[in-house]
Amino acid sequence: MSATFSELNEAWSAGTPFAPPLPVSVHPPLAMLTLSVGLLFAAKFGVAQKPSLVHDLATTIPSALLLGFGTVFLFLAVGLYV
Repeated sequence: MSATFSELNEAWSAGTPFAPPLPVSVHPPLAMLTLSVGLLFAAKFGVAQKPSLVHDLATTIPSALLLGFGTVFLFLAVGLYV
């Protein structure tokens, strides 16, 4: 059941190239925006005077999501496609 090189090469040539859902030119500003807002949420969590569960969840969940997506967009912006 092993395919020959020519069969694999034909299958490779017949495939369609990958097209990202967002243009590549959008990745750097989106990385800066999401990382900045994520750090603002993290700072808001860090300077809370009277922490409560609602406040903790309202700041940590958006912070984690924004920093996670910001890191992915930063990787994409510098050419490390994950």
